Amino acid sequence: MKIFKLASLVVLPFVAIVAKDVRKPEVLFQQKCQMCHMDGLPKNKKIANKMVSPTMNYTIKNLVWGMDSEHDGISENELKKISVEFMKDYLYYPDRKKTNCEDISFDKFGVMPSLKGFIAEEEMDVLLPWVYDKFKPTKQKDGSWALKE
Repeated sequence: MKIFKLASLVVLPFVAIVAKDVRKPEVLFQQKCQMCHMDGLPKNKKIANKMVSPTMNYTIKNLVWGMDSEHDGISENELKKISVEFMKDYLYYPDRKKTNCEDISFDKFGVMPSLKGFIAEEEMDVLLPWVYDKFKPTKQKDGSWALKE
């Protein structure tokens, strides 16, 4: 019985800390995204050659540009909402036909694997709005989108 009490004193606080961190989008990004997607542009050619996926700012730029193009005159809130919903679907059911990425991205990186079983829906609810806000490009006066650096 003493061993059980001692174990619960050590394990339960650790579980609480881990559970609390899982609710932080920055932690989820590090755990679920950053192993493949860099935040921004690579600092040199050596790093660029080691990339296994497009950068997150490039990925979100293409997503937002595509959603904005498909839904002309959409509000900022609606743009975020449909972009996040698209990401939720794409993470579990990726398909080249769903994206606005250029062929060169698919030629270099292929299609993203499904993350079903790797990321829970509850984690996506915390993570994806944060990813959208952090990496959303800036809309220029001419209607084009500029990467967020």
